[in-house]
Amino acid sequence: MSSVNAGIRLLVRNPGRTRIVLVVLVLSAAAAVPQLGTTFMISLASNILIFGLLAMSLDLLGGYTGLVSLGQASFLGVGAYGIAYGLRLGMGPIEAMGFSLLAVAFTAALFGLVAVRVGGITFVILTLALGQIVWGLAFRWVSVSGGDNGLPVGDRPVLGPIDLSDNSSYYYFVLIVFTVCAAILWAIVNSPFGLSLRGIRDNEPRMRTLGYTVSLHKYLAFVISAVFAGISGILFAFFNNYISPTAIDFSHNGTIVLMTVLGGLGTLWGPLVGAVIIVFLQQYLSIYFQRWLTVQGVIFVLTVLFARQGLWGLFSGLTRRLAAHARQQVLSLIHISEPTRQAESS
Repeated sequence: MSSVNAGIRLLVRNPGRTRIVLVVLVLSAAAAVPQLGTTFMISLASNILIFGLLAMSLDLLGGYTGLVSLGQASFLGVGAYGIAYGLRLGMGPIEAMGFSLLAVAFTAALFGLVAVRVGGITFVILTLALGQIVWGLAFRWVSVSGGDNGLPVGDRPVLGPIDLSDNSSYYYFVLIVFTVCAAILWAIVNSPFGLSLRGIRDNEPRMRTLGYTVSLHKYLAFVISAVFAGISGILFAFFNNYISPTAIDFSHNGTIVLMTVLGGLGTLWGPLVGAVIIVFLQQYLSIYFQRWLTVQGVIFVLTVLFARQGLWGLFSGLTRRLAAHARQQVLSLIHISEPTRQAESS
């Protein structure tokens, strides 16, 4: 009994360790998907991780910097097309990945010079226009993109002893990449740079007065966000073995924003929750329920009305209340039990 009380006391008084335990449990559950699920479930989980990473990249820009982009899926497209075109030129998988990331970084660096000059609704409209430029190039630049027919990516690569052509092996590869990228994003948003982004989001004039180079911070956030979106594009291309302009059209850009807002802007993990719900509705519920879009719309409306900080914000608030109540109960029980044990021992 004393060891149980000690364990409970440790979890109650150290919320950081509690979070670590929760992360380990979630990763363990994710790692068990290939053993417990069917091929369809593995595919569903892979899509959730890929689009979850894309939504989290948008959250870095929209949730932490205050610049909501309607062109984030375009960088997924640049990353995917970069892989397909690199392999078409005869590059190996690693070289093609490097070529793809360079293409994403160059595109983001070019677009960012224009985009970060504005803010608010103007930024939203401008990123939509930039995204449509990428879509137009993918649709019309047939010699590079294949036009409406798209480009095949070919077989998944073999990385050392690991053959990614197997669905389970590729899922674990996606899970590892997602975990590493999520850890880096967490480190960024909790770094001094991330705190300055929050300051720009909350009060940009004050940050300028304090001497921060606001435009440079916005530019770096734009480029970093695009690079992570490009990584999700690489995973997307190898997962589907194909990329076409339909993957980066206006509806897909809107879907990524929907995932982010539904999960919760400025929460980092919330967009992953949004991706779980939207991908589940699109790829699973749509098989059995014809009006799944109605369900999606109802969920979004209810979230906007009753959970302004998104589903993750609602969950976090409830968790904090329950944790505070549980802490009071546990501490009261410990304080009561300790004098009882002392009296029994005496």
